[in-house]
Amino acid sequence: MADDLMDQAMRLHLAGRHAESEALYRRIAPDSAKAKHYLGFLLQQTGRMEEALELIEASLLQDNSHSEWHYNHGIVLDKLGRCDEAIAAFEHSLKLAPDNYFCKTSLGALFEKTGEIDRAERLYREASQLDPHCPDAHYLLASLLVAQGRFLEARHSNSMGLIADPARDKSKIKLGIAYCEVGEKDRAIALMENWLLKEPGNPVASHMLAAFRGDAPERCSENYVEAAFDKFAVQFDSILTRLEYAGPRLLREELQRLGFARHSPKALDLGCGTGLNGQILKFVSHTLTGVDISRAMLDAAEKTQCYDFLFKSEICAFLDESRDRFDLITCMDTLIYFGNLGPVFSGIHARLAPGGQFVFTTERLAPDSGEKYELGITGRYRHSEDYVARLLDEAGFEPPFAKNAAIRKESGQPVEGQLYSARKRR
Repeated sequence: MADDLMDQAMRLHLAGRHAESEALYRRIAPDSAKAKHYLGFLLQQTGRMEEALELIEASLLQDNSHSEWHYNHGIVLDKLGRCDEAIAAFEHSLKLAPDNYFCKTSLGALFEKTGEIDRAERLYREASQLDPHCPDAHYLLASLLVAQGRFLEARHSNSMGLIADPARDKSKIKLGIAYCEVGEKDRAIALMENWLLKEPGNPVASHMLAAFRGDAPERCSENYVEAAFDKFAVQFDSILTRLEYAGPRLLREELQRLGFARHSPKALDLGCGTGLNGQILKFVSHTLTGVDISRAMLDAAEKTQCYDFLFKSEICAFLDESRDRFDLITCMDTLIYFGNLGPVFSGIHARLAPGGQFVFTTERLAPDSGEKYELGITGRYRHSEDYVARLLDEAGFEPPFAKNAAIRKESGQPVEGQLYSARKRR
């Protein structure tokens, strides 16, 4: 009879019918360690921690042979802030069942909380080996590694988690990048090829396929850039906030260094996006023009009321067709969609007034790469400092000011970039 009631109580518990389950557990609990324990477990699920602890400890006094019961004991102790006792409970659980994945991650999290970083890392790694297809340990390890500045390892762990995570909303692009990060480029390439089979000519799939293959066309296609930014326009600002996008801060600091007076120049914001940098430029501009290839981005920029003029155009086409002259041209986080910067620099030089200033950012290509630029697995270009300086000189600019700067974060890791400003020769 008691066994039947226990089975019924557990079925109700699993079904989320907590009130009915609790009533049955309480009916059986005086004579059953198991009922005491799972009543305590239910109570901790519903926030009644003190009584939950009392019942679970009473069950362990009657029967301490179950790894799971010690694990649940640790969970309650942890929620009550009793870290040392929780650690002891988890360790007892692992003695009984050394391969308990979630006990290892929970114990690792407690060691991380108490500053025992090496022990936490070891447990996260052990858990990830136990079940590579469960994402929790990968994500916990990635977070731990980011906090230590071990970004390359963190990217690998985060990518392993992304690949393993069945619940996460995984875009094909993010999944492809994750495959590349863990050394499975063939899977990334196959993912893009299958995408193109279903959607022939898709500009995003075509571009990312080139990136994953290691190809480097001279620039991203207009269709790719327009499609990518139209898609993300509504959530673009919130995405950049999450990524700690540094463009507006870097621009503001550089304009202050250059000594731009309030409302002095005629300014052009190339790749203006939703107008984040326009909110800096409006304070130093007599007139401000914004250019972007994405209509959705321009609609957002218009709402900022920062711009006197907005044009939907590919930026090289705008520079070729315009006859205006500008005192200041900015191009923040936009040249990452161009490999060959020669045509852009020439066009900007033509549109600047004598002595006009050009301020822009790039993603930084390591000096030892031996390349002028490369297309990364993110689908964005990185440029070498020597290449940028040479092309600026050839286009007619004075030697640039340049400084290294983190321009955003990805998976917690700063993306190395460079801020430049260059004056047109008079």
